[in-house]
Amino acid sequence: MTQVFEKHISLVGLPGSGKTTIGRYLARRWSMGYVDVDVAIEEQIGCAIRDFFATEGEERFREVEAEVLARLLARPEKTVVATGGGAVLKPANRERLRAHSTVVYLSASPHEIARRLQRDTQRPLLQVGNPLQRLLDLHVQRDPLYREVADFVVAGNGLSATQVAQRVAMQVELTPP
Repeated sequence: MTQVFEKHISLVGLPGSGKTTIGRYLARRWSMGYVDVDVAIEEQIGCAIRDFFATEGEERFREVEAEVLARLLARPEKTVVATGGGAVLKPANRERLRAHSTVVYLSASPHEIARRLQRDTQRPLLQVGNPLQRLLDLHVQRDPLYREVADFVVAGNGLSATQVAQRVAMQVELTPP
């Protein structure tokens, strides 16, 4: 089903909330391009985000993330954009997302995400002694920002990625341009 949108479709949410998986599903469904901001960042910096984080720090990473997000959202062809979990931390990113995207917050409980990611070694912010506590802390900090920027909030607790993607698609498709 080819869908025509006036804006990009951007997905926000905690690390592990399903942005990449659901973004790919939506891009296929709507015959649109897809971009994962983290992959675009790695292409720009020439190394894994985890390594960049370790050597350059989170503040420098957030600067690069803002540059990449701005470039992607300025593209004329409308795409499905899976943002990094912390993209909403910078006010300029939130402004860009709202101005150039229909934003969907993929909401999932920190407990469910911790269960999904128990063997993950790629997410720098979760490489700590207690990943669940880290997710709880991130949720407290970021949930209000995700809600601030979101046009839609889609809860994913207890649902498969396909079910969440179908809910997102219905919300977006039923909204007049």
